[in-house]
Amino acid sequence: MSTTAPRNEPSLGVLWTAVAATVVIAVGAFVLSFAALTDLAQRSGIDTSLAWIWPIIVDGMIVAATVAIVALNGHDRRAMVYPWSLLFFGAIVSTAANSAHAILTVGQMQSEIPPLVSALVAAMPPVVLLAITHLTVHMYQKRAEVIQERQRIEEERLQADQDYYRELQLRKASAQEAMARAVLEGQDPAVQASELAHLDDELLALQEALSPING
Repeated sequence: MSTTAPRNEPSLGVLWTAVAATVVIAVGAFVLSFAALTDLAQRSGIDTSLAWIWPIIVDGMIVAATVAIVALNGHDRRAMVYPWSLLFFGAIVSTAANSAHAILTVGQMQSEIPPLVSALVAAMPPVVLLAITHLTVHMYQKRAEVIQERQRIEEERLQADQDYYRELQLRKASAQEAMARAVLEGQDPAVQASELAHLDDELLALQEALSPING
């Protein structure tokens, strides 16, 4: 019988908290990025009435990729390559565009803040969104692994109990033959009878343990 203990399974409360945090961060990152990318699109020559579409395209790709990653959780790695690639690409584009906008804005404002610091501040939302998304998906994957491991351990335990039950049945049949032989030979079958009673008790207890599973 296997003695391997399953790893701790992340609770649903923890997972839902992680998902809620991811959603809040995603909304915050989208709002901050939307304003910056809209302004950057206008400065790049896109008409003012259409400039809002550009951040929708860039950050919308991040949102769509994030949803796809969560929806495809549990599938093989090959199925996850494309949405993760989209998420990384969208995060890189959003980070670069937000940083460029921050540098341009600080330069025009003649602020005392170094352009590098401004770029880092602007780059944080998409970077944090990428990191927290990976963390959330990682937690879901580990929960699925723990569930699969627990199922494997239970199957191994059940198989071991069934093998032991068959072994007890064979021992009982052998004890019955030995008792019948002792009776035929005029010997006292008390030893065989005692062994049979012990085997019957073990079989009954094991059968009761296996009944809810097999039923």
